[in-house]
Parts: sequence; structure tokens; C-alpha cells
Amino acid sequence: MQAFYSAKQSSVFAATQLVSHRRPVTKRHGKLPDRHRKAVPSQPETYRAGEFVRQSGIYEAVHEGAHRGPHDVVMIESDLFPPCDTCSDQVRFRLVRSAPYIFTDEDFEKPR
Repeated sequence: MQAFYSAKQSSVFAATQLVSHRRPVTKRHGKLPDRHRKAVPSQPETYRAGEFVRQSGIYEAVHEGAHRGPHDVVMIESDLFPPCDTCSDQVRFRLVRSAPYIFTDEDFEKPR
């Protein structure tokens, strides 16, 4: 039984090695897509309610006061950052990770 267990372990190890060496498939010859990069943490830019969303992605919403802690939200490019029902335009938004809206991604665009 021990020999079977060792063979099973080695095949699982080999399979995980194959998977771990895979590179993301892109149409840009090995370069990672720019639209999926994490935000630069050195000096995060914040946005206010009423401003236009410049880049689709996941944003952290930070509220004024103690009524709600920071939380992640999805915002779509060209929409407006919304005001909070409680703290109004005192809410701020910070890009955590850019991500394209699925129907603006080149692989999923709606046919015209």
C-alpha cells in the first residue's frame, strides 16, 4: 500500500508542477494585459463623489465618520462616483485594482 501512496503523491506533485509553470495566455506575445494591473500603492489617488470614473475596477470606499468602515466596490469607467446616503459627498474612493468591464474587453465585446 505504501508504494501506491508514494506513486500517487509523485503524480500529484508532477501535476502541480505543470500547473504552476503555466504563464497567462495573452494576445500580446507574453506581456501581461495593462488593464489588469494593481494600483500603485506609493501615493494612492483618491476620488470624490460626483467625479467621473477614469478606469473600471475595484475601488475602496472610505466613509467620513464611523457609520461604515472601508469596503470594496466595483466602478465602471465614465460613470460618476456616487454620494453616500449617510455622509453624502464626504465619501472617498481609491483604486485597488483595475479590471475591465466584461463587455469592453476585446474577447467579450458585444457584436455590433
